[in-house]
Amino acid sequence: MTKQRLVVFLFLIFSQFLIFGGPFIYDTTVDYSVNWEKQQLEIVIISIFSDITKSLPSVKYSAEKNINKRLNYILLNGIELLTIDSRTKGADFIKMHPYTVNSIFNTVPSMIKEHSLFTPDFKSLNVKYTLNIYPDIAAMFIPHSRVSTVTPILGFIPSADFSGIVIYVDNILPMYGKQNTGSFSPSLFPKIFDEKLNLVIGPLMVDPKRIMESGIVGYQGLSDSLDLTRIGQNPLKIKARKIFGINNTDLIISKRDADKILSRENNIDLITQGKILIIHDHID
Repeated sequence: MTKQRLVVFLFLIFSQFLIFGGPFIYDTTVDYSVNWEKQQLEIVIISIFSDITKSLPSVKYSAEKNINKRLNYILLNGIELLTIDSRTKGADFIKMHPYTVNSIFNTVPSMIKEHSLFTPDFKSLNVKYTLNIYPDIAAMFIPHSRVSTVTPILGFIPSADFSGIVIYVDNILPMYGKQNTGSFSPSLFPKIFDEKLNLVIGPLMVDPKRIMESGIVGYQGLSDSLDLTRIGQNPLKIKARKIFGINNTDLIISKRDADKILSRENNIDLITQGKILIIHDHID
């Protein structure tokens, strides 16, 4: 469902509200965004009024009541827009797994109402909800129940035992297999490959319990202090070389950096525990 169709849908719903009295709501929009640093889906519902004839508390109560009645479908649309992995949006996953709709509806009670505020002219009401990606959203999409075993690379490779992995991503990078460049996009389940397209880090390698807690990776902006609770005091710091995947969600690192990770059991365990941080200046 596109945003434009959603506006029409909500308008038809709220037009029924007029029959029973109350404020005249002539437009309602829903804005969705994902705060990857806070690991939250953010939903802002804006109800615009004309000819308010009741007291403001009554207007607010009536508008919120009608929003609550449709909150499950509002959340469904937000999940549909979420990027799951390099090939899949939420809408694609739901189409392939229709039962997911019930899980989404059952998650509505976990949504947090951050605020419900009138604009200074009292002509509209802004209601903001948030929903934690982990565990509330991720639980619907985790593809495995057991960790896939990774065998260390044999032979001597210069490396050390690190406390975490930090991957720095430039604003613009070459796109693997293409002549143009692109910008990285966060997702629920990103993958990291080496230059020969061997998988280095992927969802099946991470403990599902850890994914429920904090995801496969964490995302931060370049100006933020590193999340040492995630990557510790002595992380391996590397740079992404290219972007990969239909949705620009996957990264390619050098073979040398990949070997530093995969040559030691301690560093492989960093993958299992999701002790990975992606630093990008435009996380949106």
